[in-house]
Order: sequence, then C-alpha cells, then structure tokens
Amino acid sequence: MPYVRKKYSKGFVALPHNLVDSEAYQQLSAIATRAFTYFKRDLKNGHQTKVVLSFGQAKKYGVCDSSTTFSKVKKELVKHGLLDHVDGGGLNAPAVFELSERWRWFNTDQFDEVPYKLGVGSKYFRTAMKDETKRKRLLDARHPNHEQSPPSSYP
Repeated sequence: MPYVRKKYSKGFVALPHNLVDSEAYQQLSAIATRAFTYFKRDLKNGHQTKVVLSFGQAKKYGVCDSSTTFSKVKKELVKHGLLDHVDGGGLNAPAVFELSERWRWFNTDQFDEVPYKLGVGSKYFRTAMKDETKRKRLLDARHPNHEQSPPSSYP
C-alpha cells in the first residue's frame, strides 16, 4: 500500500525539543507557555520573525481574560528571552515582538537582559498632547506626513 501524506487542515505550531527542555521555557507560567504558542502561531512562513498577539486575540484564543495578566505574560516572555520587543503599540495598535534565541543562555553569564518597552496608552497620549516636543514626536511617529499642507487647488 503506498504511503499517503496526511494533510492538516489547520496547520500546527512547531516547538523544538531543545526549546521545550530549556530552563527558560520550563520556568514560564502556564499562561505564558500558552501565549507563546499563539505568538508562534502568528508566523506565516519560515522567514518571518516578527509576531503580534493583541489582547483581543488573547481573549479569543483563551490565553487570558485580563489586560493586566496579558501585560505580565508579555513581560515574562521578554524576561525569559523568548521574545524581543520591537514596537510598544498602544492607542489601537498592537505590540510587535520578534522571536528571540536569547532563551538558550537564560540564567547564564552570557544572557543579555532586554528591557520591556511599554506602549503608548491613552493617559500618555493626553499628557503628550500638552507638551510640544512629545506631541511632535508622537505625531511624527503616527503620521509622518502631517506637516505637509494639502494642495491649494484641485484639478
């Protein structure tokens, strides 16, 4: 009988044995391991390294129901070297992370601590709009062409 290749309709998330056996992964909380699986699920191909998991997705997938818990989970994944923070997100923009290999050196002298960057919350937004330098920086980041004036006449 010929070999028939099974087709997976939903795909799968690969977690290498050396990652699962590592001290960094073993010390994660149960919620953090579940969240990491969904972060890895965001990968569309082998070349992509940036991943996103919004709080809305975390609630939908049953990772957690609290935004505070979700924030702690993201900090835990960065602290253990599984993710590196790329963009803090905030104001309806999700945080962007990059998969990291730092977990290989967790709890050793070679482990490189990377700080977790907070996103821009509505509280910061209100105070930033009052300070001219913060306001300009925020508008430049969100709308790079905001200083260009519209054309005076339309054809």
